[in-house]
Amino acid sequence: MRESKLMDAKDAVGRFVEDGAFLAVGGMHMHNNTMALIREVIRQGRKIGTLTMSPSGSVNVDMLIGSGLVSEVLSCYVGFEHLGLAPNFRKFVESKSVKLRDVDEGYIVYGFSAGASSLPFMPFPPGMEYDQPKVNPEDYRFVKDPFTGKDVLCAKAIQPDVAFVHCQKADEFGNGIFEGSVFTDFEMLKASDKVIIQTEEVVPTEYMVKHSKRTAVPSFLVDAVVHVPFGCHPASSHNYYTYDEEHLKKYLKMAKTDFSAYLKEFIFECKGNDDYIEKIGGRTKIQELMRAPEVL
Repeated sequence: MRESKLMDAKDAVGRFVEDGAFLAVGGMHMHNNTMALIREVIRQGRKIGTLTMSPSGSVNVDMLIGSGLVSEVLSCYVGFEHLGLAPNFRKFVESKSVKLRDVDEGYIVYGFSAGASSLPFMPFPPGMEYDQPKVNPEDYRFVKDPFTGKDVLCAKAIQPDVAFVHCQKADEFGNGIFEGSVFTDFEMLKASDKVIIQTEEVVPTEYMVKHSKRTAVPSFLVDAVVHVPFGCHPASSHNYYTYDEEHLKKYLKMAKTDFSAYLKEFIFECKGNDDYIEKIGGRTKIQELMRAPEVL
């Protein structure tokens, strides 16, 4: 008989995220970010050796960096789109408090693809050759194509210790359904040693069988399932609720003035996601975000 993988955020982070871990966080821009898990990492003070993400990180990455727990970031972009730059990311990188391994979007895609395939590297397609190895020889190399003898640019495999990925629906065993954009999350979880799924809904396995064509994540790839409705806030969860622009503006303001006050109010004074939801306006705020026209 299969064993349930359901556990709360505290137990999942405590069990699978060790100090110094190489952590990958899913979602992209201000969408489908695993914020409940990220807040729990900060609450527990788990140090992150290397942090990476889909091609575009946002509040998920900036918050972890601002907590002072991250040593190194593997990234091509961290920002808040129309709301501006990522203040903690910029401050910590400029002060050299965090090491930046600067890569491009293609590297993130091909790096995760290599990691997912258990390959040491992945060659870029023809036409994408450029001088990135001069800037970052740690993650890019040219190799000789054994068939043509031509130089080929390659991306080093990305193989995180742990991945946080948001699936809108999952069963207790770890089968998951993405109800919105997948971004690079599927390649990310295949490339990672341990995978924690954050989900809006836990559905019966019979639902997964009935909707097998939509079940993108197989249970054997997943180590823990964490049920946290509205756990992406202040980011969106596709087809469930939009991002909270008002809260994101508050976050940005406090990140530029006194970020410790933000961490105290919205993380350390909250035992878990239920407390957090009450802090940000409770059911009234959530219903407002669920009714937004951006929710498809």
